[in-house]
Amino acid sequence: MREAIEARYDTAADVLYLVAAEGEIARSVEVAPGITMEYGDSGEVLGLEILRASKVFGETIVASLRARQAGVIE
Repeated sequence: MREAIEARYDTAADVLYLVAAEGEIARSVEVAPGITMEYGDSGEVLGLEILRASKVFGETIVASLRARQAGVIE
């Protein structure tokens, strides 16, 4: 398991993926419209996918994610 959750943002698709652990996805469950939990074989949470992230979190948060991924901020 990771010490910290990693955020991966796809600018073109406007999708935020929060990675809790690496592994093969065995099952996905939509927990709310546009929000999907992904689980491994043993039931461990591997990640959370959020569609239309800029609408869910707002442009300010998404701009911060873009800047972090580009290495502009840490």
